[in-house]
Formats: sequence, C-alpha cells, structure tokens
Amino acid sequence: MNKQHNKILTALFTTIIMVSTATNVAQAGESKEKEAKEFTLFSQTKISLTEAIKAAEQKVGGKAMEASVDDESNTVQFEIEVLKDGKIHEVMVDSKTGKVLKVSLDDESKESTENEKE
Repeated sequence: MNKQHNKILTALFTTIIMVSTATNVAQAGESKEKEAKEFTLFSQTKISLTEAIKAAEQKVGGKAMEASVDDESNTVQFEIEVLKDGKIHEVMVDSKTGKVLKVSLDDESKESTENEKE
C-alpha cells in the first residue's frame, strides 16, 4: 500500500511539473508574439516614444508612468498612462502627428473624454 501511495504521489508531481513547464513555454511564445507585434507597430510611427510622452504629460500636466503602442483603432497610436493628483489618465497620441487624440481617466466609471479637433 505504501509503494502504491508513493507511485501515485510521484505520478502526481510529475504531472504538475509537466503542466507547469508547458504553461511557461506557452507564455514565452505569447510574449515573443506580442513583442514582435509591438516592434512592427513601432516601426510604423513617425514620432518617437519620447515625443509622445512629452505631449501626453503636457496635456494632462502630470508624469508618465507607462507607455505602449496601440493599434485598436484604425491608426497606430501611443497609449500613455499619466499620473496627476493621484489619478491615472490614459492619453492617446497620434503616432504620425504627435497630437493628443483622447484623454480619459483610467477608472471607466469616471471616464472623461476630450477629442481634439484639427
């Protein structure tokens, strides 16, 4: 009975290790795909990330915490999170012109949007 119990435990631990390894490999693949996509998007931009951050900080009057390239709309945009007065503002900056397209509070319940007119 003790040998059977040890065999079951060994099989269980082996299965756990295999599942854990498979999960890590899958996550690494997804990370590389995301990185490749962001690289492709970034190569399509006309302004630098630094310029986008500067535009977002000036618009909100705060400090940038995080920035990424976003293609959820019809154009490639920079998505910048800016902290001001303890609130995080999500700022969308056009990657070709450097214009601020949208500013909204990160908390969707208090969303406040500004759309810039050309």
